[in-house]
Amino acid sequence: MEWESCSVEMIEISASDFCDSVRDGTHDSPKPVEGHGRPLITTKHMKDGRVSIEDAYLISEADFEKVNQRSQVHQWDVLISMIGTLGELVLVKNEPTYAIKNIGLFKTKSKYDGLWLYYYLQSPKAKNYMHTSAQGSTQQYLSLKTLRSFPLLVPDSEPNKRAICEVLKSIDDKIELNQKINQTLGEIAKAIFKSWFVDFDPVRAKVEGCSTGLPPEISNLFPYELVDSDIGKVPKGWDVKIISDLAECVGGATPSTKNPDFWEGGNLAWTSPKDLSAAKSIHLLKTDKKITEAGLKKISSGLLPVGTVLLSSRAPVGYLALTTEPTAINQGYIALKPRCGISNYFLLHWCEFNMDEIKNRASGTTFAEISKAGFRPILAIAPCNDVMDKFHEFSSPLYERALVASKETETLTELRDTLLPRLISGELRIPDAEKILKQASI
Repeated sequence: MEWESCSVEMIEISASDFCDSVRDGTHDSPKPVEGHGRPLITTKHMKDGRVSIEDAYLISEADFEKVNQRSQVHQWDVLISMIGTLGELVLVKNEPTYAIKNIGLFKTKSKYDGLWLYYYLQSPKAKNYMHTSAQGSTQQYLSLKTLRSFPLLVPDSEPNKRAICEVLKSIDDKIELNQKINQTLGEIAKAIFKSWFVDFDPVRAKVEGCSTGLPPEISNLFPYELVDSDIGKVPKGWDVKIISDLAECVGGATPSTKNPDFWEGGNLAWTSPKDLSAAKSIHLLKTDKKITEAGLKKISSGLLPVGTVLLSSRAPVGYLALTTEPTAINQGYIALKPRCGISNYFLLHWCEFNMDEIKNRASGTTFAEISKAGFRPILAIAPCNDVMDKFHEFSSPLYERALVASKETETLTELRDTLLPRLISGELRIPDAEKILKQASI
């Protein structure tokens, strides 16, 4: 890696001088169109450094071009949320297909300018500037003037800037690779579940006299016939039960936060759905709060075992996770403890494929909530034991590998968050940072 000096001097410059320009997206509300339109994104489509256009509404080509006359986004630009949730960042790594509304746009001059700005805006100094510069009482916002005058620290030379960016980028690249691995592993398990327990592909193949595509020892586990049931055609010999027959469905509680005996010095994991909203893995690796033994006694469900499926039952309904340590839960969950012979991975994917039914059973005025009484009677397919065991056998190594990758990602994230402010400020020498990466096998 190229650098000019072991120590890096920083100069201060405003964002408007560092960038080609600093703008914001349209403030208009173009009419949505049906069918083939162009995505228009807002702050809500920015999360974890990415833009999701899945639920972005579509606008006409003419409106798309009009918006882009003001604020067209290009590769290596940096987006920043400037209304409501402040400081959410996206580095645009590829030419985008979307237009932006009410989003700050730093138009950078090069790849490394984009990378530097993206990393600098994550530093404590930058976050403090956002916090102190925010305006508005009902809804906070960062003005375009504030973004343009944003004070940046920039290395005194291009080689030094590139070297620091490469150090941080190497960590992010490894994190991104792990996330892609986990996504692929989850999709494999989900595809098997859908084939076996939703579409009944092996049974349908046998009915039609076709090959199941499975090894004989697995194919032979599936019956040759579909029969009528309360949920439609199901494989002969399989049962239709209620979900509480397959899992013990329990809730939790919150020990009084006014009693320090329940919280101070606690070392027992206790989770609320807030932990899942911030999680980047199906595995719940850590909880924001811990409780004491005295606090645990206030929760009738106690410590749930490793591998318990957690379903957030309110605010919102539908977050899913697997516990990785004995964990107590608050009242915002329904926990599924597998009964004898039932795979926790089966329960996890059952929740995924029945989420519409779960949400439809939720009620409430302030926020939607599904009660345990409403959840327990939901009908579920119960395959024969051999097929259930085989699914668990297939799924276990996939989720074990995903857990390893998730733990590594957590370690890498902590490393990056430790190095970033020290590199951005010039406090940490580049050779020293490289030694740390080498020790971490990056």
